Amino acid sequence: MFLLPDGIPVNKKNILEYLARLIIEGKIKADESLPNEIALSEHFGVSRTMIRDILKTLESKGFIARKTNIGTRVMSIHSWNLLDEEVLEWSCGALTQSRFLLSLLELRLIIEPQAASLAALRANDDHLQELHNYYQLMADSVEKQDLDNDCMDTEADIEFHRTIMKASGNLFISQFGGTIRAALYHTIYRSNRATENTQHSLEAHKSVLESIENRNSEQAYLRMANVLSNTIRDLGLQTTGIILLDQ
Repeated sequence: MFLLPDGIPVNKKNILEYLARLIIEGKIKADESLPNEIALSEHFGVSRTMIRDILKTLESKGFIARKTNIGTRVMSIHSWNLLDEEVLEWSCGALTQSRFLLSLLELRLIIEPQAASLAALRANDDHLQELHNYYQLMADSVEKQDLDNDCMDTEADIEFHRTIMKASGNLFISQFGGTIRAALYHTIYRSNRATENTQHSLEAHKSVLESIENRNSEQAYLRMANVLSNTIRDLGLQTTGIILLDQ
């Protein structure tokens, strides 16, 4: 069994994250069994109540399965709640390999161009104003670039994309935009850091905004697909099998 690294306080949050990372990094492999509550309690020097709460959280996120008289079994990545914000944060070091990032970007390619197309038909004045505000924050950050700020405003970029999903008028897509905030952060942040031409990226976002504002749904679809294609290129990835309208 592993111990918390030196200097890390022994508390519920840190034990939870530590066990999750061991599973994510494959140090505790799928189908392995975890020690029981008593053993874990003694190992970490904490109460059984705390361990029970930690295991419940790991189970809710799909990392483990618990059955009476059988024990606690570690689950494979296919059972994890990959869009959970904490799971994405814990996965940052281990799962930001090309397969993981590409899966996130493929998901965005499936959803966001269509969301932009719907937004062009359904966005109201408040949505359009929000998009303008977030675009302006991105533009301001590009204009003020210096050695300490060499990329576009990530938070504004995230909210720009989430607002488009909200403006789609589809309840499920709108809720999805909130759910995948962490996923947006991981891909947008890395893309903004990787891009060599932030002005080009800014212009691509502007073209999405203008297409939505002009109520041109097909163009909005194409422009959003272009933004995401640029992201994939900036990260040095390639997608195959995603069918998009001709760009």
